[in-house]
Amino acid sequence: MKQTRLILGAILLILFGLGVSVRTEADEQDQRLDPAGIYKLPHEVILPASLRTLKENLLNSSETASDPITSIRQVLDPYYAQFVDPKRTEEERRLGRIFTEKTDRNTLRLLILKMMNKITGGQQLRDSPILFELHWLLSQEYSKKKQNFKALEEALSALRYRDFSHTEESFSKEERLRELYDTSEVERAKQHAKVKKELEKANSDLEKAKDKVHLLEASSAREKDLIFESNPPSNARKVTANDISLAKQDVKNADDSLKRAAGAYKDSFENNYYPFFKRKSREDADTVFALAKFVKESENENKERLKVVNKTSVSGQGIFVLFDYKRNTDFFAYAALLELAFRLDPEYSPVVLALAEELKASGKKSKSLDFFLKYLALALKENKTPAEIAYVYRAIASLHTELKQYVLAAEFYEKYYLSEPDPKKKGIYAFELGNFFESKLGNLESGRKYYEDWLQIREQEKATASDLSFPEAQERIRMEVLAYLGISKLYRYEKKPPKEKEELVKSIQAYDRLRENLRLEEEKYSQGKKELLQIKKGLLERTNDQDMAQYRLKSLEMEESKEKMDIIRTKLDASPGPRAMQRLSVLYEFEKNYGESKRMNEEILKVGNQTEINLALKNIERINKILEDGMQRDPYPRDPLSGDTY
Repeated sequence: MKQTRLILGAILLILFGLGVSVRTEADEQDQRLDPAGIYKLPHEVILPASLRTLKENLLNSSETASDPITSIRQVLDPYYAQFVDPKRTEEERRLGRIFTEKTDRNTLRLLILKMMNKITGGQQLRDSPILFELHWLLSQEYSKKKQNFKALEEALSALRYRDFSHTEESFSKEERLRELYDTSEVERAKQHAKVKKELEKANSDLEKAKDKVHLLEASSAREKDLIFESNPPSNARKVTANDISLAKQDVKNADDSLKRAAGAYKDSFENNYYPFFKRKSREDADTVFALAKFVKESENENKERLKVVNKTSVSGQGIFVLFDYKRNTDFFAYAALLELAFRLDPEYSPVVLALAEELKASGKKSKSLDFFLKYLALALKENKTPAEIAYVYRAIASLHTELKQYVLAAEFYEKYYLSEPDPKKKGIYAFELGNFFESKLGNLESGRKYYEDWLQIREQEKATASDLSFPEAQERIRMEVLAYLGISKLYRYEKKPPKEKEELVKSIQAYDRLRENLRLEEEKYSQGKKELLQIKKGLLERTNDQDMAQYRLKSLEMEESKEKMDIIRTKLDASPGPRAMQRLSVLYEFEKNYGESKRMNEEILKVGNQTEINLALKNIERINKILEDGMQRDPYPRDPLSGDTY
């Protein structure tokens, strides 16, 4: 009896010990690679055919069908349900959620670090096309519902199951093939693996055949016996010429077999592997690019930016950020994801363009220019229309300008001008290009060409002047002053005084229109001031709603008139009217028309700055002396064809 109890106790102890051992091992396996094979693989729980059916249903589903997210979860959840201690796993997943509706920059900074961690929801280090596709489908569905934080979380989960390698080994990898539902791709992968193996065997056979020839020749030279494989060891004999001849024939046969195998491998590489390589590269890049868009959306949702639009200058900034001092130092996930996508597929043009724009926004002009040029090469290779790449020409030209590479910028500005489909934008850029060629490059002929194009467009625009706001209308007049003066510089260089004089007169006439507008506004303001004072006197005697309303309306009218005067004064200060008057006075003097020359200088006294006024006073004094004694004196500056600086 006692012995029986001892035996029973020993058995129970062994069983209990084994039980503890199993439980401990299973608990540890929940956080390891599962070498014991406790858990089922994804393709064993989720059949590839089920995934194909799910995708077809999602594509063909109507608005009244069941929720797509629920349908995907029903296929995905059985895989995660098999793991030990599912409550703890789910709790870890919940606590680990760093992306919420209130996601800010500080939490998004963890994205790159989180991407480096390949541990998945089931605590398994695993590459799985099935699980990747299911999580990616969930991400797309959440994105459709504008739940960006959930889309970001599911996209991140999907990438942990993604194998980004696309080598020949991964193409024929058994772990990948067993999760594919595309039987044709499986067949191509197996065929390529077979052909590659045959090529390796042919290479090996050729090396062995060559080694045999070398061995036979060496043995023949030393006159030593050699044991042949076809004979027993006891029948060793000397090498004959026939043995060497047969061995060389084997080398020739092996070389022919290698050529056939190499040809078959080349065909398989081009028809089977290379299409997979291109498709996989594009899919990987597109996946990371989609994740980058989710990150960008989260960034924009939580960031206030103050932007200024420079509507007139194209050889300058365009749209630029005034207040975003943490952009380049505190947030880097979006740019890093774009760079990763570019490395995965350098020929994916949307990624190249997005990266170029992001670098430009970050102030990295040289790198941005490189990527814009790469995108341009890809766009031309893809046969995009000129209208589609007009924006790229403008961006490249703008970056060249900011880097002070004006000659290179000019080439791309001209390409942009030829490819821009919008006539309104083209009209504004015609003036800017004229100003760019005149002031930055000194190319007066090209400057005149674009100025004249703009003036023709300006004549058509005058018919619809009501569409322009007051500041825009005054800016157009200022641009006319610059355009006519720019054209006159070419005729001055070509020494054609009549044509130069004609353009200078037009420039001054445009300048006088600005002066007239200012005079009218000043008169209107003065009259309004008198009327406002009259209303104030009436309010001293009586106060009623009608008089108060008139007072408020008149006050608003006065403020508006004052704003208009300030706008016109700003345009006048930025217009080179006095410079045109000074040059026209010189031309009048060459014609011996001293009266008009003196009148031009007197006009400069009314509108010029201190330097221009001092020069005009000198010229008036000089003209008076000429009229007194008849002696010719050169105008200031001394050289009539000298620069416009004083």
